[in-house]
Amino acid sequence: MDSILAPIKCKQKKSLKIVIMDERKTAKMEEQKPKRRISRKQKTEIVLALLRGNSIEELSRTQHLAVHEITTWRDVFLQFGSEGFKRQRGKGDRESELERIIGRQQMDIELLKKKTRGFGKGNGII
Repeated sequence: MDSILAPIKCKQKKSLKIVIMDERKTAKMEEQKPKRRISRKQKTEIVLALLRGNSIEELSRTQHLAVHEITTWRDVFLQFGSEGFKRQRGKGDRESELERIIGRQQMDIELLKKKTRGFGKGNGII
């Protein structure tokens, strides 16, 4: 087995470290591709294939995806449908109500600050 010297950057020391790697590891490193984006339609099709009975391992191999990604998509799909694959899911009713309450409280605080700004000056209170 042939070995290759490979320079590797060290994050902490900001220096180069020489590591001996075998050819299999370097070939595997070269094969790694940037993560691809998968559309909502593709995710839905993969999840539906899983729900139809296809093996998750088979889908993982054929689609070049990690099993945990597919299981996460399945869970999201079962809870929200294909709408769950949109970038930002709609906020729940409880969260929206809490945001409204916070907004009202912030407005009340600002009004009280304006009302009390001149209070006590020249009145002998403060």
